[in-house]
Amino acid sequence: MHMAVPKGTFVELMARAERQESVAAEEIVETLDTDELPVEAETSWSVGEQ
Repeated sequence: MHMAVPKGTFVELMARAERQESVAAEEIVETLDTDELPVEAETSWSVGEQ
């Protein structure tokens, strides 16, 4: 299992979310100062026995 480890502006965003109890999309963009977030995902599935 992979664990997310916030760094830099992500730490700031998480702190803001904790202080306010929620963060609007506009506040996320403002805090991260980006139009796109770096996201990676992996999926897997199987049918039957492994």
